Amino acid sequence: MTKTIKKSEIYAHLSSITLPLVIFMRHGQAESNVSRILAGRHMKSHLTEHGRQQVVDSAKQLMKNIAIEKVYVSPVTRTVETAQIVRQILGTDYVIDERLYETEMGRLVGMNYEEVTTKHGDVLNRFYSDYDPILESFGVEAFASVKHRITSLLDDLSQKHEDSNVLMITHLDPIKAALATLLDLSPEALRRWNIRNASLTILKHESKIYSISGVNVMVMYRYPIE
Repeated sequence: MTKTIKKSEIYAHLSSITLPLVIFMRHGQAESNVSRILAGRHMKSHLTEHGRQQVVDSAKQLMKNIAIEKVYVSPVTRTVETAQIVRQILGTDYVIDERLYETEMGRLVGMNYEEVTTKHGDVLNRFYSDYDPILESFGVEAFASVKHRITSLLDDLSQKHEDSNVLMITHLDPIKAALATLLDLSPEALRRWNIRNASLTILKHESKIYSISGVNVMVMYRYPIE
């Protein structure tokens, strides 16, 4: 007689033979991405239909290959919408964590990238420097602050989930902050990174030490066109 194996038993087996992972997912394509508007934290920007499909594809990848114990999410509309899709597919509920928040963009919120460049020059290119008084005058959060909150979260996760996989749904700059912390990337290198919508950045942690296993992991059909 064939024995029925429960999904929980498969997940337990997978967790027992693999090192635990911390996986960042950027939210799916949002309306602000299409219009190239700086939405910041509090301006509502919903996922597009294309963005929702991106999330479905990435979540199905996770469902097939990775047992996710916990999902942490930025409080922003586009990340919460992403988390709701992930929950439908993985069956794993999510918890809001403000350390995954989008970068506070101050008085630049609502402006198009080209408009910012026209009015204020290359001000956005200076974001990844340790400190910029012009950005501070606009009320833009320093990248050092983003790194600090992401480092705090990673430290917590290494304690709380030392034997299980977790998913964090967030934004471009918090993911870059994790990469910058682990790889000691220069501002110039950080500007060249482009974290794709709904892509996965995969960290592995062993004995509370993180290493990078993948960046911009997506379903195969996306690579030739993005």
